[in-house]
Amino acid sequence: MKSFYTLLVSQWLANTGDVLYIVALIALLYQQTRSALMAASFPIAVTAGMTLSGFFFARILSRYSLGKTLVLSQLMKTVTLVLVLFTDSILVLGLVLFIAFLDGFARPIQASFIPRLTTNRQQANSLVQGSNQFIQLAMWPLGTMLVSLTSSAIALIVSLVLFSLSTIVTIYFYQSLTEDIVDDETDESITLRDSLTYVRTSPFARRVTGFVTYESFVSTLWISALLLVYLERHLQVDPGWWGTLNASFLISMIAASAYLYRSRRAPSLPSTAVLSIVSALLFGVTEHLAFAILALVIQGAATQIRIIQTNTVIQEQIPTTQLPYVYSVQQTGYALAFSMGSLLFGLLADGLPIDSVYLLGAFLTIPLIWIGRLTEQSILTASSV
Repeated sequence: MKSFYTLLVSQWLANTGDVLYIVALIALLYQQTRSALMAASFPIAVTAGMTLSGFFFARILSRYSLGKTLVLSQLMKTVTLVLVLFTDSILVLGLVLFIAFLDGFARPIQASFIPRLTTNRQQANSLVQGSNQFIQLAMWPLGTMLVSLTSSAIALIVSLVLFSLSTIVTIYFYQSLTEDIVDDETDESITLRDSLTYVRTSPFARRVTGFVTYESFVSTLWISALLLVYLERHLQVDPGWWGTLNASFLISMIAASAYLYRSRRAPSLPSTAVLSIVSALLFGVTEHLAFAILALVIQGAATQIRIIQTNTVIQEQIPTTQLPYVYSVQQTGYALAFSMGSLLFGLLADGLPIDSVYLLGAFLTIPLIWIGRLTEQSILTASSV
């Protein structure tokens, strides 16, 4: 369990640095170019980088162990951030894409280590997901405050310090791995095609990957950009409430993590899908801010429960040797679906009343009930074998 907390601390430092450097670079690039498009390009670069990593993940992991790959990815992120400090304008986006590419290795590896480090997987996943959301909730306003009170350069230096500390802790984690914790290293030439073949031929892996991918698609209904449009066009209230809506969503996710951390059982996947449908319907029909916040609280909790539950069952049912590859395929599918969903719902929001977009989103969420039920049936089948 000590190794799990060491890994967790290393990822806390890295995730805090991630948010801080993105805030700093968005502010810096906007100040230099005065272009909102340039500032908005960061999420695209991050998504593209994490999608691209999926095509190389299996090949890299066939040459290096999980622990060594984690160390190398974090070390290279730190070096890349040093380059960011000496780079101006649009070239920064290329470096941001590369950092996200390296993050695409770290996240599946961290999730793959959980069943090797602890037996209480639901508790571990609750802690990982809850702390990630807390970092997001805390660091965006704190990062913005640091940039406004000092400068983007100072914020980047602080982020570099955090990355460096994360690298040191990751190296310590790698060196502390014992013989009881398998850190696989193989000479087999495993490719993305091999990973996709395993996911396609394993009924459980195929269904849970389908669930994660489709969940990513419909979850884009709740991105911050659409919430801002919803405030201005539907509720017609002060845009200052935008931060409250985002905070409500994140706080409910943290609360759901705390609940699952202490609970032995969790709601079923289909029931969380029903909650998401209810929240989208409420969001679409209400004209009161209080009910909109309530809908976001319901949706945030339902989303977090699904994330924790799917991670837990994946770690319980997928062989540990296949876990990194399954997670990598899922991450690629997640990123592609998220991009498609963001584009679709963004286009719909430009052409339709925003309340109609959320009502349509509720309808598009219905298949998640069926996919969730199939996934749980696969769990029962796999458990009985």
